[in-house]
Amino acid sequence: MKTFRSLPVLLLALASARADVVLLANGDRISGQLVSADAKAVVIRTPYAGEVKIDRSAVAEVRAENPLYVTLAEGAVIVSRVETTGRSVRLVQPDGLVKTVSPGEIAAMRNEAAQRAFEREEERWKHPRFNDFWRGSVTFSVANTAGNARTATLSTAANAVREAGKNILALNFTQIYATQSTTEPFGPTANRISGSIRADRRANGRLFLYGINAYDYDRFLSLDLRSVFGGGLGIKPWMSRRGSLELSGGGNWNREKFSREEGPLVRNSGEAAAGQELTLQLTSRLKLFERAGFFPNLTNRGEYRINFDANAAVPVMRWLEWTVGVNDRYLSNPLPGKKKNDVAVTMGVRLSFDQTRR
Repeated sequence: MKTFRSLPVLLLALASARADVVLLANGDRISGQLVSADAKAVVIRTPYAGEVKIDRSAVAEVRAENPLYVTLAEGAVIVSRVETTGRSVRLVQPDGLVKTVSPGEIAAMRNEAAQRAFEREEERWKHPRFNDFWRGSVTFSVANTAGNARTATLSTAANAVREAGKNILALNFTQIYATQSTTEPFGPTANRISGSIRADRRANGRLFLYGINAYDYDRFLSLDLRSVFGGGLGIKPWMSRRGSLELSGGGNWNREKFSREEGPLVRNSGEAAAGQELTLQLTSRLKLFERAGFFPNLTNRGEYRINFDANAAVPVMRWLEWTVGVNDRYLSNPLPGKKKNDVAVTMGVRLSFDQTRR
């Protein structure tokens, strides 16, 4: 019976003898499979705690029983077993050749799986594909009332930005739909959809060129479709870890089609464009975003449009946020009988994604 009881202990001891070992400065010893090591941290996978990440300053010695991909500071990659002491590192290669280097000559050490993942990530950064480096979010908001007032509102918003080198591509979409069955006539009370595609090209430092294509539909403004094609020049006078400020100016061609009882009305006009965008991490848990655009009509002087969007977000999880938003669309020359200003206030949840983290 004692033999059977001691067998698991013996097997564990044998497994530890063949395992990679990390010796800490305080004398502790961690055994497992070494995943990676660089100037910042050592990562070792253990059978009892999964992957353990250790600050490099707390590590006194690393012993790798299995071959590792060792990247030297000069760029060369050597496949070898690793034995480290305080002042030197012995790289024992499969052919028996031993190379001794100082710790400062080693940029990183990885097992085969980690090395392959590293090489794939490096290739992604050097030769990005169109589906790489996207970041953005999707927001959902639903409201419903019952009783004396019976209403339902659904709004969604999505944005995605891809930044690769000097090129930036931004996609935006917003939608709001509301209906009521409290008083006649029952039915929709809001129905608006907007979307845009914008491409930026960094010119020099904080300067950039941009081109934009935007579309709007608003049933209660009788706007069947607004199509905007334009471009211009912008600058980012402030950029930091806390946020950024962007200013832009240019021109657009604007085509608007309205539905009327006597027949559709189409208006074509040139317009100037002045824009401003602010992102700000106000506190560790509060993120603000605000964007405004002013579009004076150059074909029919005195007429203009104003777009305003703002939201505040508080994180719930790393990828989930609670958000409140305000959207305002002002048109100085709507059809007769229509109001000039449309404002929407929404509250909901936002799901974020980011492919740019390394």
